[in-house]
Amino acid sequence: MRLRAARALIAGAFVGPVVVEVVAGRIHRIRAADGTEDVDHDLVDGTLSAGLLDLQVNGSFGVDVAGADAEGWNTLLSGLAARGVTGIEPTVITAPLPDIAASLDRVGRARRAFADEPVARILGAHLEGPFLSPARKGAHRVACMLRPSAENVDALLAAPGVRDALRTVTLAPELPGAVEATRRLSGEGYVVAVGHSDATAVQVYAAADAGATMCTHVFNAQRPLKAREPGVAGAVLADDRFFVGTILDAQHVDPSVVALVLRSAGRRTVGVTDAIVTAGLEPDQWHEFGGQPVANDARGLGRRPDGTIAGAGIVLDEGVRRMIAAGLDPAAVLAACTENAARSLGRTDVGHVAEGALADLVWWDAAWHPSRVWVGGKALTVPTR
Repeated sequence: MRLRAARALIAGAFVGPVVVEVVAGRIHRIRAADGTEDVDHDLVDGTLSAGLLDLQVNGSFGVDVAGADAEGWNTLLSGLAARGVTGIEPTVITAPLPDIAASLDRVGRARRAFADEPVARILGAHLEGPFLSPARKGAHRVACMLRPSAENVDALLAAPGVRDALRTVTLAPELPGAVEATRRLSGEGYVVAVGHSDATAVQVYAAADAGATMCTHVFNAQRPLKAREPGVAGAVLADDRFFVGTILDAQHVDPSVVALVLRSAGRRTVGVTDAIVTAGLEPDQWHEFGGQPVANDARGLGRRPDGTIAGAGIVLDEGVRRMIAAGLDPAAVLAACTENAARSLGRTDVGHVAEGALADLVWWDAAWHPSRVWVGGKALTVPTR
């Protein structure tokens, strides 16, 4: 397959026109276009990018990843791919350890079952909890939170299927045993993220010294930036060792603050949704998430019955549109959701329009809706608007 694109996001910038040649599901060659090429698809307007990568997806379309069956996984992964999200980290939140282990085992089995299907790729599981701070609990259940002691980490990793599925662990670095847990987990190849934390900046820097490289949803459920105490937010923005996860629904974080994150962290910014089971659904459709009811409000924000924010009710393509509509640089926004996300996981085979990468591609129209999506070079059916 040959694509000629008037404009493409490559290495963080818009370039073009280019011809992208795909062979056996991978990008074989990228070259400048002169308009005389014989191509299968001529993308004369809009923008070509790598497929979006959402590293914090608790669910969507009525499916919760913690308990999804085969039908649910198909609904979730195919629905996301059709919206241009071609890779995800299914996210499991705080629960009793046996429940967490069972959920992670299901993630691992789903990754194997759908590995060759033209759906969103499972990049590994993101475990957000139970090693979190009760002081910054957000929508998590305090009764199920644990200290990241050696015994608790042992119990987690000893459960069948966990090591195979797990990729990222969010924890609060100020908890007793957290530095040692961070050193151990990062040493075993897992991404350790600072989140749901009341840590001081000094404690965050200690986590980085121990191997932490990510921040989970900056400014949300963490000690804020203050003049004389940078807190979690200030520390991760100032420290180049951290990629900075940032929710792009324009509700959790105001777009003007997202702009500040992009200016400060630059290509360390990773755009996510923190999407939950209600993402992509209409308001007031109640589902269970994390053992408690949740529904979208009129703004597409998932809330508990008492009004507590539980997560985003949008898919990442909508986050891209909201940020661009707010005036943020489209190239920076797209890079945060593709290339930057891939680099935070140490991946070069996804998230990039680059030779050798998988041909997971999105052609965006002028209004930043996906017009066409390919996974491994296979074209998907995109919903009509």
